[in-house]
Amino acid sequence: MQNHRTLILAVVAAALLLAQAPLFAQQASGGQPLPDIIGGGRPHGAHDPHVRLSADQQLKVALQHQAEGRSELAMATLDQAIERSPEHAGLRAVRGSMYLQQRQVAKALEDLEMAVALDPADTGALTNRAQAYRQFGRIPEALADLDQALALNPELVPARFNRGAIRYSSGDYRLALEDFDYCIALDPHDAAPYFNRAASRDALGDRTGAVEDLQRFVQLTDNDQWKETANELLARWKAAGAAAVPAETPQ
Repeated sequence: MQNHRTLILAVVAAALLLAQAPLFAQQASGGQPLPDIIGGGRPHGAHDPHVRLSADQQLKVALQHQAEGRSELAMATLDQAIERSPEHAGLRAVRGSMYLQQRQVAKALEDLEMAVALDPADTGALTNRAQAYRQFGRIPEALADLDQALALNPELVPARFNRGAIRYSSGDYRLALEDFDYCIALDPHDAAPYFNRAASRDALGDRTGAVEDLQRFVQLTDNDQWKETANELLARWKAAGAAAVPAETPQ
């Protein structure tokens, strides 16, 4: 059982992004609201309220800062905690995930490498390290991390979603479809897998199924940009289908 929560980034397959739209990111994080142990102080300073906290307590403080939109304070708290406890797996995993969010991939990978070395069963760190590997084009290593995360937890949707995205990008459409099928079976109200499953179905020649999935995505997503992208694609598919139907000969 992990004693921390790791922010897990899931990347969309970019399957249908004909206009090179930005990455569609999911975050998976758990945990209950944390007690107010921040005290209103800064992570560093002469009257540092965190100086007597354990590494686990500092991790909770950082996560509270992050959850409440104080990203700079969250990172400063993690930096201070890691300086004191450099081999704390949870601190490394969470700071690595934050670096990944900030697109500081080299720094993210450094932390995530250590996090996995310290706790090889941390499925969140494995999933995030896979994302860092993917950013560097190290696809076999990314897939190995995702396979390991899913061996530890077969129902970890972000890992399965990311693996499906990589499989799609590698042209393994049927395997990608299997991953997105699984994601949807686990959480049929999550929009993103429908978008990627639509891409996989279309690549396999199932335009009817792809349309159904994309329509379902539009119903579920609350992201206006991606809803617009999906609707534009549906319109193109509809136009392409109409063009493929021969016009009736006038009688």
